[in-house]
Amino acid sequence: MFKSYEMMQTDIKHNVQGGEGSPKFRHLFSAEELGNRGELLAVITLEPGESVGVHPHTSNGEAYFILEGGATMTEDDETRILGVGDAEFCADGHTHSIKNHTDKPMRFLAVIFPNKYNAAALPSGRVAISFRT
Repeated sequence: MFKSYEMMQTDIKHNVQGGEGSPKFRHLFSAEELGNRGELLAVITLEPGESVGVHPHTSNGEAYFILEGGATMTEDDETRILGVGDAEFCADGHTHSIKNHTDKPMRFLAVIFPNKYNAAALPSGRVAISFRT
């Protein structure tokens, strides 16, 4: 399946998960178009100071991949600064949030996967990787 940029649905959501501002979501494909293999596949833009608030994952996991700019990420009780090429995965049973702490817009890819595996099977349920070259 191919989809042009112009065909992708765009939403502006206010105070996402109790966060600040109105992040812009560009949905690459809907859950239905993905055959329900994923719950969300979107590029999210956070303007300076905007955030997605702390939220739990209880029946799924979510991965963030930083495409542009930088962000402060919190997963459970750990906070890190992420930049282009960095990624974070929040497994079932954990919480996370993201905030644009910079003075420029930042963009990240967000993917929510349905829960097929028990988070207890993952080592601490935490994954942080970097794809910088």
